[in-house]
Amino acid sequence: MRVLILTDARFAAHERALIERLMVGLAVEGVDARLVLPRDRRLEDYGFELISDPVFYSDRGLALTRRIRAMQIARQLAADFGKIKGAIDVIHVLGGGAWSMGRELARILDAGLVFEIWRAGLIDAAKGLHLSEEERALLLAPEKHFERWLVEAGLGPRTRLAPWGAQVPSEPVPIFRPDKNASIVMMSSGRQKELCAAAFEGLADAVSVREDVLIFANLELVERAGLWPMVKEHDLASRFTTIDKSEDRRDLLLRCDLMIYPDTLHEERTLLLDAMGGGMAIIAGADDAIAPIREEMGVEVVDRPTRSEWAMRIRHLLDNPQEARDAGLAAREYVKGHRRAGNHIEAVTDAYNAVVELKTGPTPASERHR
Repeated sequence: MRVLILTDARFAAHERALIERLMVGLAVEGVDARLVLPRDRRLEDYGFELISDPVFYSDRGLALTRRIRAMQIARQLAADFGKIKGAIDVIHVLGGGAWSMGRELARILDAGLVFEIWRAGLIDAAKGLHLSEEERALLLAPEKHFERWLVEAGLGPRTRLAPWGAQVPSEPVPIFRPDKNASIVMMSSGRQKELCAAAFEGLADAVSVREDVLIFANLELVERAGLWPMVKEHDLASRFTTIDKSEDRRDLLLRCDLMIYPDTLHEERTLLLDAMGGGMAIIAGADDAIAPIREEMGVEVVDRPTRSEWAMRIRHLLDNPQEARDAGLAAREYVKGHRRAGNHIEAVTDAYNAVVELKTGPTPASERHR
């Protein structure tokens, strides 16, 4: 089976880890997967670790030029496979900004389509696709709430559940060691500015009497939520570090003791799953649509996202490191049991086979995943 993984710029920048795991996992399953990325979006600097070089496409231009831009991708593939129509079996589109290009490319290549519904905001957009019977297309939902909302939108027959997973290290990350400073990382898209500000103000209050706490935050959060003035106001500049291209520094961030995750945007993020899998302590904003954000999963949930509530929760874990460790281990056990990366790959390949069967008929069980 030959598959294209087609992304938009936003998804590629935020989920490099998922893309790389998907590419490797598909290769293990015997699927020939090629990655297609937007050109001139600084993605060349992100250092994707891939088996083969990505194909780059132009994602900017008038709608009337879309077919021309799609043909440019098709010709690059034809150079490898010797043909255009039938060169690819399935196009897996990651990111709503690439949906139109994916559909155009599917028509040219006579390929099936899989749309990743990685955030709830794409559900109305999926309904607006008005997929025809001739389009061999499925929708992948990483969360049961997303799956239910797609069914309620009348898209049930095209919907498959494929929860994202994490790679679980052989040993948990040792957190809150007595021989080192504590480290807290705050990760967010920054789009919910007021929620992010409340979380940071609470963090600043919690560490105001502690000189042994280092703070990290991703650049997108700092810029969008306007955190830098707050950093200076609370005299935290000497122990505050902004992380640019956080995907490149994920290994570093996942070695912190505590993650603050204020987003309540109904979005799936592998960063959260990786932190849980590593055994980090996590305090997150309440988001009922995201299954891992539950107290019983080991995540401390802030139901009332006020400055004082964040301060109380953060201060409590700083003062009770063993409780933080126990929570981190509970989160790790949840990921080990329910959210492994291998399970995600299996669900995705099952969806690909289902799309192919829409054209060819059922695949014999002995030949699946070949």
